[in-house]
Parts: sequence; C-alpha cells; structure tokens
Amino acid sequence: MTDTSDMPALPEINEDALVAELNEKSLPLPVIKPLLARIQEEAHHYFRETLDADTLVRHRATLIDKVLRALWRFRDVCTSDIALIAVGGYGRGELHPHSDIDLLLLARNEDAINQHAGDLQDFITLLWDIKLDIGHSVRTLDECVTEAQADLTIITNLLESRTLIGDQSLHSELCARITPESQWPASQFFDAKSDELNARHDKHNSADYNLEPNVKNSPGALRDIQTITWVAIRHFGKGSLQALEDNGFLTEFEHKRLASSLSFLWEVRYALHMLAGREEDRLLFDLQTQVAEVLGYKDSGRQQGVERFMSQFYRHQLSTMELSDMLMMHFTEDYMQCTPDTITPVNEHFVLCNGYLQLTTPGLFEEQPSWLLNVFTMLAQISESKGMHSSTIRALRDSRHLIDEAYRQNPEHNAIFMSLMRGKSRVVRELSRMMRYGILGRYIPSFGRIIGMMEYDLLHKYTVDEHTFRMIRLMRHFRFGDVRERFPIASRLIHKVTKKEILYLAALLHDVGKSREGDHTVNSGEIAEAFCIQHGLKPADTHMVTWLVTNHLLMSNASQRLDLSNPDDIHQFAIDVGDQYHLDMLFLISVSDTHSTNPELWTPWRAEQMRELYRNTQAALRRGLENPLHKDDVIEEIQQEAIAQLQDYGLPESRVREIWGQPGDDYFLREGVDNIVWHTREIDSHGSSIKPLVSVRQTSDRQFEGATQIFLFMKDQPNLFAVTTATLDQLNLNIQDARIMTSESENNAVDTYIVLDENNEAIVDPERIRVIRNTLCDALDEPEEFDTIIRRRTSRVLKQFDVPTHVTISNDPLMRRTVLEVTAADRPGLLARVGNILMDFGAQLQGAKILTEGEQVSDIFFIVNENGDPYSDPSSCEALCKALEDGLDEQVEEQSAV
Repeated sequence: MTDTSDMPALPEINEDALVAELNEKSLPLPVIKPLLARIQEEAHHYFRETLDADTLVRHRATLIDKVLRALWRFRDVCTSDIALIAVGGYGRGELHPHSDIDLLLLARNEDAINQHAGDLQDFITLLWDIKLDIGHSVRTLDECVTEAQADLTIITNLLESRTLIGDQSLHSELCARITPESQWPASQFFDAKSDELNARHDKHNSADYNLEPNVKNSPGALRDIQTITWVAIRHFGKGSLQALEDNGFLTEFEHKRLASSLSFLWEVRYALHMLAGREEDRLLFDLQTQVAEVLGYKDSGRQQGVERFMSQFYRHQLSTMELSDMLMMHFTEDYMQCTPDTITPVNEHFVLCNGYLQLTTPGLFEEQPSWLLNVFTMLAQISESKGMHSSTIRALRDSRHLIDEAYRQNPEHNAIFMSLMRGKSRVVRELSRMMRYGILGRYIPSFGRIIGMMEYDLLHKYTVDEHTFRMIRLMRHFRFGDVRERFPIASRLIHKVTKKEILYLAALLHDVGKSREGDHTVNSGEIAEAFCIQHGLKPADTHMVTWLVTNHLLMSNASQRLDLSNPDDIHQFAIDVGDQYHLDMLFLISVSDTHSTNPELWTPWRAEQMRELYRNTQAALRRGLENPLHKDDVIEEIQQEAIAQLQDYGLPESRVREIWGQPGDDYFLREGVDNIVWHTREIDSHGSSIKPLVSVRQTSDRQFEGATQIFLFMKDQPNLFAVTTATLDQLNLNIQDARIMTSESENNAVDTYIVLDENNEAIVDPERIRVIRNTLCDALDEPEEFDTIIRRRTSRVLKQFDVPTHVTISNDPLMRRTVLEVTAADRPGLLARVGNILMDFGAQLQGAKILTEGEQVSDIFFIVNENGDPYSDPSSCEALCKALEDGLDEQVEEQSAV
C-alpha cells in the first residue's frame, strides 16, 4: 500500500459555506479573490510535489464550478428559463491554471433574456471584476441551434457542454436539437474536423514551431487527441478514451498510448501556465529549461536536462501523430464510408482498398517476418497508393517486436532494405513511414536512439531524425529542375552519381552517433562502416559512405574558415579531399546537410562560399596535387589583369601603382581583380581629400554573391575596427566577412566588409544605402569620439543561452600572423568589444572571418603586434586571451540586462 501521509492536500471549497460567507460580507471581491489565490497556490504546490496534472486539471474545473454556482446563488440569478452552461474544455471538466473558462448563458427565448438582463449583466461584470479568465456568450435556444448549424467551433463546444446551475431542462432540449440527425451528420462533421486538423498541422509545421512547439496546437499535441474524441462523440455519442476502447474503436494498447501522451502533455501545459503566470501554450525558449526543471529532467551524459525533456516531448508528438493518423483513417475506412469499397488486388497477401494497402493474409508478418520490411518496398512501387490501411498499420505495430538482432543480421532482410534505398521513387516517404510505424528505429537501433532528439540551440531547427529526412529529401530533389536555380552545382552533380544509395545511406547515418559520448562524426562513421559491411556493400562503396559520414562537416567548416582565395589553403583542402569523386560526393552531402540543419542560415552568401570552395578545389585537383599554384604567380596575374582593366578606364599603370602603394600580398589574394579595380577607381576619384572614403555596392565577387560590400579607405586609426563594427551593428547589419588591411608604407586602412541586412539579404534600397554611407562617414570622421558601446536590446531567445566564451591563439607561419579563434554568445556590439580589447593590446587587425551559427559566434581574427610580427611571448598571449574572455563575458551580462 502506498504511503500517502506526506502527500500534499488538494485545495478544497465548501460551496454552501462560501455562499454563507458571501451573504454575510455582502462584498464578494474580498472573499473570492483571496480564495482563488489560495487554491492556485495550493494547486501549484500539489503539482510541484506530485506532477499529477491529471487530477489537478479536473479538480480545478470542479473548484471553479463551485465558485461560479456560489456567485450565481449570491446574486440570486433566476433558475427558471435561464441556465449557466460550461462549454469547450471547461465543459469537458478540464481546466488548466490560466485556461479560458468558457460559459454559455442559455435562455429559453428572448423574453427570458430581456426579463433577466440586469441580473445576467451584473453576474458577468462580477466575474470580470474578480479577474476570472472567462469567455462567454448569451444565446437563446433557437440562436444556439442556428449558430451551431453554421459554425464548426460552436457545435464542437456544445458537444461537451454541461449545466452548472439554473434550468436543467434547457441543456437537455438543446442537446436534443443538435443531434447528428438534425445537423452536422457524423460524416460531415468528420470531414470538417479532418480539414481543420490538416490546416492546423500546416500552420504549425514551420521551423519556428519546431524550435518552440505549441503544446496545444502543434501536430501530435493536445488538439489531435481532442479531435479524435470529438469525431467519436459525434459518431458514438461518447468520446472518452475508455468509451472508445469499450466500443472497439481503440485497442487497449492504443488507449494506453494516448492516455500516456495526454498525461504528459497536461503536465507540460500545467507547468507552462504556472511558470508563465498566463495562458501560454507555446514552449518558448525562455520557458523550456524551467519546465524541464519542474518536471525533474536532469543533465545526463552528453544531453542537457532540457534536451532530454524536449526529446521526450517530440517522441510523444510522434506517437500521437502516428495514432491520430491511423485512427482518423480507421474512421474513414470503417465508419464514414458510404459507398462500396473499391478493391484492387496487389498480390496474394495485399489489396488496395480505396487506394490504401490492406493486408488480406492474417498472421502474415508473424509467419513471414521479412514482410515487415518488404511491405514498404512494395508500397514505394505502387504509384496509385494513398498509404497503408489502418488494419495493416495495426498488424505492423503488433508484429514489430519480431525485429531483433537475428532479424537485423539476416541477409535476406538486409537485401530488402537496400532495395528500398536503391528505389527510383518514394524512398523518403517510405523511410518516414517506417519510422512513424516503429519499424526503422527497431531495424537500425542507433537511428532509433536519435528519434525525437533535439539540440538546445538556435542552429539546429529540427530534431535529428527530422533533419535527416529533410536532408535525404533535398538530395532527391536535386534531380529536378525546380531547385536548379538555388542549387546549380548540386543539381548538375547528382546526375553523375550512379549509386545514389551511397548518398542516401550517408545521410541516413550521418548523425546516428549523437546518442553516444564523444565526437559524433567519429561515432557515426564507425556505425556506418559496420552497417555497410553487414548489408553487403562493396568495399569501395563502404569506404565512401564511411568517409562521407565521418567528414560530413569538413566542407561546410572549411567554407567558413579558410581563405578561399589563398592557394595554400585550397591546396591543403584538396589534399584532405583527395580526388574529384570524393569532392563531388562531399559537396552534395555538405549542401544538403547545411541547408537541412537550418534553411534560414542558408543565405545566398553562404551558398556561394560553398560553391567557391568547390570550384577552387576542383581547379587544384585538375592541376594535380603535385603542381600547386604559387602565390607569387597568382598575385602577378591578378595585378596585370587589374592594370589592364584600369588602363581601359584611363588610369596609367604609374597612377595605379601609386594608388596601390604597398597593401601587402594578402590584399591582392583576397580582393581579386574586380574589387581591386573598383577600389582603385574609387580612391582615384576621392583625390587628395582627407575625409574617409566609404563606398557601398552589391558584390560582384562570386564568392560573396547575394551580399553587400562596404569599402572603407582612410588613414589607419587604433580603434577603426571597433568604430566600424559598432556602427554597422547599430545599422542592424550582419557582418559576414571582414578584410582588414593596412598599406605598409602609407599607413592607409583598406577595409572591406561583407554585410547582409536583418533578414540575411543584400541591401538594395538606395535610401538605406545612402544612410549607411553617411552614418559611417560621420562615425569615421572622428573615430576617437564615437561611442562604441552598443545598447541595443538582446532578443528574448538569445538571452536563454549560456555560451561560455573561449579564445584560442596560434600562429600561422606561412602568413606570418597570429590567429585568434573566439567562440562566444552572440550579442549586439560583440565585434566592437573585440576591437576595443585588441586596440588596448596594441594589436593590428589584418582580417576576420565572421561566423554566426544560431546563438553562438565562432569568429577568427588575424592579428600582428605593434611591430607587424606574430605574437610569440606566452605571457602576452595568455593575457590577451584572458582579456577577451573576461571582456566578452562582461559584454554578455551588459547586453542581457538591456
């Protein structure tokens, strides 16, 4: 027997005693408001101690019933021809802390309303004064019937209505007049609810809702369960899960699964309302960690408590969606079908029943378990199929326990799975179906462990399994013309791949190692190699899948961190890749992985970075790894081409070289011919003016296609970088790349910034470009007087992430400079703070690679000391790193307080 002596008590109300107290004190507010505060406090205490939302949600509805009846009696509202009806969720007897209390003031006719209008108005005003979250309507019986006929929401609310107090006969009369025989027949109601469910799923299936799902309206959330009960009520007359099982509509297993998901979702929703202090049904970032803590999720291994909680949430979503889809289909097939079934034979075991694959051989999956996989391969080949029949889904579910280690090792089963991966069509659809019906996670246990897994950051917008399917789907779409403009190289390369299953396998397995401790790329590579060997792939194909999985981050990281115009960097990357085949396959994997991680971060600029790395590496491979380009030859070629173009504009070579001065080799390598011509002409037009030169244009450099370039030319100043980045930040511009160079003899700053607007797009509005130019000119004219402290508000979402600042320092012997790598929380003014700290240390900034991924920045700065040399003294290096870490941590605190 369970010891309940230490269990907290549920709050209670004695209705008669409450009425007596109200009559005694005559002023209801001093009685009711402290009472509501008390029961809320006691309920929250009960929840924190027990997490028993099931009891609380129903108990709160009972308590509110008593309060409303007591107030009705206190106001002496008539109980003849008038009734107070609970509708909607409150009508079901369910009430979360801040849910609306939906009420219907039902009158027999207009005369009853007119006769008691004053009492009814006083009653509603009293509820408002008490601050109860009520939603109410006043209708006659005829009005209710008419409006229910016309409005799906009204008829739905009335299905679960009940009388609180007043004339009991009114509710009975209403129910008799809104039966399926008189309006909204079960089939019509079902169709309308199905359309409503699909529309809601479409609305809440965006990336934003994946990051911050809605516990009430997202796919697989409370509304899905409620939709099942609503259509059941309309058909059976009862909608409780137990009633559905008793009617044979639900199996015992399905009843338990739905009840478990309902209890979990109620826990989450109760915690959300309690923590937010309002009706909040969206799991916002600033509430996710708090909800996880209240529900008892702790950090464990490589997963944070909030990640474990959200993974559990997504798994319940998936489970509910699976059952919801199947049960809605079950309604269609077995209860709503008015015409004879259309049956099309498929083979000796299956038919298409109204387009759905129906099993006709009972016990097939137990007698021939290979069909647990083969059914999906077969379904992929039937173009006219709409999906699986609900009876087939149930049979699959009841037999999936047969997939054990012996099943997985069976060569026949391995061959069936590979035939699906090699299929010409509907591969992703059937893989997704396999996952939804619990087959894929059992066949590939390492994949099963990442189903529903989320990473608590702003970079990964989807759960790991959802990201994986999006990745495979995108690779299959590369074959079609509608994506060719967005993915020109990938759309060309995909047709060269003869064994596309290599790509699909690599995508399917590339993140399965995330459930283990350690580097997930290494873990995933080991799993992939074993999987390929087991499934009979040839050694060369096994190598390629394993290599792609292990190196799936190589190209995206390199495109952000390497100097793509530096022959030495490109040559080293070409060595890492090895040959054209590996480059092509890696490019396809990298593009699909990066885009599917977070489509919003796949900007035209980032896409072109990847393409530029591909083209430059391809050129290096064609020359041969034993014949690398020499930097001096590249610089000479760039200079001669630029001089030739500038001569066409009337600038003689002597004037060109005078303008150039001694900018350093890096300038010619990084800027390229087109930018050098642009810069030179701008400087020539600027003449002898001592004012800063600021020029803005759309970049014509293919490497930065889709972005805006800002070119700055002036005498170098110690805090120039800090002032410039602070100004760009205040202009709401996102810096993607910074080329910071100073001519050696003239001490001129020759800086180029690549920027996007707040929507990650190039700036095209002429007026905004003029404002950018003028604002920068004003700031740079007197940089020592410009305030570089950013006071822009940090977004609500960014404030939720605690990203520790980490700085590493190393020297680049080839370029003779020091490389600072800074990882920190993304905050307004971060680059300006870095610039100020570097200035304090006398560091000269030569360049920067700016990378923002979600809530985190990972920036690289190339610096030299006052003498133009790399930093070599260990104590100076340690002091610089510490100053940056302390300064940026302070920046986070300052900005989070704004």
